[in-house]
Amino acid sequence: MDRACSIRTALLPALAAAAIAVVSAGAAFAQPFPSKPIRIVVPFPPGGGVDLTARTVGQKMAELIGQPVLIENRAGAAGTIGAEFVAKGVPDGHLLLVAGPGSVAVAPLLFPKLGYDPLRDLAPVTMLVTMPFIVVAHPSMPVRNARELIAWAKANPGKVNMASGGAGTGQHLAGELFNVMAGIRTVHVPYKGTAPAIADIMGGHADLTFSDPSVLPLVRAGKLKVIGVSGTARYEALPDAPVIAATGLPGFDALNWYPMMAPGGTPKEIVARLNSEAIRALAAPDVREKLLAQGLIPTPMTPDQLGQFIRTDLDRWSKVVKATNIRLD
Repeated sequence: MDRACSIRTALLPALAAAAIAVVSAGAAFAQPFPSKPIRIVVPFPPGGGVDLTARTVGQKMAELIGQPVLIENRAGAAGTIGAEFVAKGVPDGHLLLVAGPGSVAVAPLLFPKLGYDPLRDLAPVTMLVTMPFIVVAHPSMPVRNARELIAWAKANPGKVNMASGGAGTGQHLAGELFNVMAGIRTVHVPYKGTAPAIADIMGGHADLTFSDPSVLPLVRAGKLKVIGVSGTARYEALPDAPVIAATGLPGFDALNWYPMMAPGGTPKEIVARLNSEAIRALAAPDVREKLLAQGLIPTPMTPDQLGQFIRTDLDRWSKVVKATNIRLD
């Protein structure tokens, strides 16, 4: 047997194994989607609005698609740890992100060493909910609206602590926008999520925060005072709450929002399926009722609409970042 023949003979087992691997990969790719449980990463601790939204929508999606939908909390670094985990995940539709604007539209402006590019490495699926920011404080805080808050902050420069769910989150940026427009300076105190920030406000360790609607039960129980809500109109979940733009800071308008994203490169047909099932979940009467009861407004979008929304919001917050010169490591 010549050398060439010997080499071919020696290679046969390896070639056979490679052929089997290719066929197996092709068969796996051809499997109907979803072929296994779907994991939704929430980049914050349990208990906040993002977590509540993911669990509510995820539970209904599990019913619709016939596969478990598991919620995985990966908190830290203003939501960027969980977002990066998804951005670097396998783009097969079985790993998703439900986040806030911080890790999707704000992070590129603040973190020079960010390990992912949200516009490149995350694929928009749909918007889930939108809502105004709710400014809440301990009941003992001696202000009732934005006008009184501004006056109090000017009378106590450097002494008003503004908590947030993390440096670089939408809550943080909304507070900084308020500072810039009002001409005041509050001391930012970042936490690893909304829930611990709220706990410290109730404990008297921080003064106020621009919160998500997870605070509504505490407001209704009288454990927190509402100073105002963002947006340009009354907030249906808190119809008696003063609107910031109408009670001391004209033109103030900031929106909080929670999108569903997939790893960049996820096939368009899988993104389309996820979009369809998420929108079906949002439209289910029990889901819609539960979200609205929590102050979360279902706002379904196509992937293209969400992509454009993110780019617009990124542009909006870039102006705030430049005005405040915020930079995070």
